[in-house]
Amino acid sequence: MSVRTFVIGVGVFALAFALFAAWLLGTAWYRVPHYEVLSTIELEAPIMTPDAYGAVIDTHPRPFVYEIEPSNPDGTGAVLIYGAEHTKNPDDSQIADIATLWKAFAPTTALVESDLGMMFPAFMDPVETFGEVGAANALARDAGIPTYTWEPPDDVLVASLKGQGFTAREVAMRMILAPYFSNLRHGRLEDPEAFVEEFRAERTRWAGLEDTFATVDEIDAEWRKRFPNGSDWRDVSDQYGLPGFLGEMDANQARDEHFARVVIDLARRGERVFAVCGLSHAVKLEPALRATFGSALRTDPR
Repeated sequence: MSVRTFVIGVGVFALAFALFAAWLLGTAWYRVPHYEVLSTIELEAPIMTPDAYGAVIDTHPRPFVYEIEPSNPDGTGAVLIYGAEHTKNPDDSQIADIATLWKAFAPTTALVESDLGMMFPAFMDPVETFGEVGAANALARDAGIPTYTWEPPDDVLVASLKGQGFTAREVAMRMILAPYFSNLRHGRLEDPEAFVEEFRAERTRWAGLEDTFATVDEIDAEWRKRFPNGSDWRDVSDQYGLPGFLGEMDANQARDEHFARVVIDLARRGERVFAVCGLSHAVKLEPALRATFGSALRTDPR
């Protein structure tokens, strides 16, 4: 092989690789943005409390689905809330249910729990990666409409938890480990430490949580100190509650209040909003949204 032929071959390979990389990054998913509520919205009824939710947890429908019919005088502004039992199984009936309701509802905006993250759809399944909210974002991308997270800004969530009397270190432990506790419902990860490290590195940069935990080893030490006779954090799922101060935090209060305000704001702006969330969030929001939209809110539109 001549030098010229070799150089040409290397150049062709480099060009092909660059084009593949550009295509891969161009089709990749990234974190979805927060939605900024531009107006002051006072909720006309409070979000259901954890105790009130506990009283209905065994009796409400699963999934919990309801629709706000066009709520503006011009016939615009509608919302469909899909409260799902969290799943990462693409064959779960909820995934097909979401697709059917999506098609009938014809949304203009999607809202999802969490801000998702990077994913390469050519090689990864959105449901296996992100659960039911991944299915919703895939539908939104196919339809060419925006997806927002309904989660509040980080500083709002941190301030809410500190306002309940918890220290920065306690709040940091909850925020860092929360994704792991939730993911354990679907099975233990091969490398829990690497999974948690990603969130430690990110969430200790949140305003108010700086300089709390420098390593996962520090989290291990703090866990042993706070829960000397309990399970290791690697074996703790949030499905049936969390131990000690972690379970005493109402991390969902600020989340659900912000979620409700986002829904109200988008509906008032005339959007058709398809919102996907965990089951409890949908149930707890319903009284506040019913107080706002009245008879326009109807349960289970299927």
